[in-house]
Amino acid sequence: MVFSTDRFITEIGKQLNQIADDFINDMADDAHIVARRLTGELDNEKALAHMNEIGTLAEMCTNMKHDCNALFKAFEGMFRREHGSGKHAATGLDAMKIITEISRDIHTVAPHLDWLFEDEECNIIQNTYNSSFFAPAEGQPV
Repeated sequence: MVFSTDRFITEIGKQLNQIADDFINDMADDAHIVARRLTGELDNEKALAHMNEIGTLAEMCTNMKHDCNALFKAFEGMFRREHGSGKHAATGLDAMKIITEISRDIHTVAPHLDWLFEDEECNIIQNTYNSSFFAPAEGQPV
């Protein structure tokens, strides 16, 4: 089996984009609920509290989007820096070393995504790693 750097980077990018999109959609739903309460609010203090809540939800979305982009760039940058830009430049062992190194720095790189590495029930990184292997065609060098 051969590890495909391209597959890993492409899939991790898709996964991180989906995480960001899902989070933003959830927060937008929450903000919509708060906005409905805001429109009917006559008390200025309560209205201000609703506006602050919407602002907090927006900030959380910004942070999540930033962290998803930062984590993608960390993976992409480390693979390119360590192994060049070839499709199969890194081995599976190289990839595990990179994943381990990024996981050690996750609180600096993307603190809102630490659960990807720390939650035992989350297998997004592991599944992405596992799906990045392929069997070379007969006669192809390994």
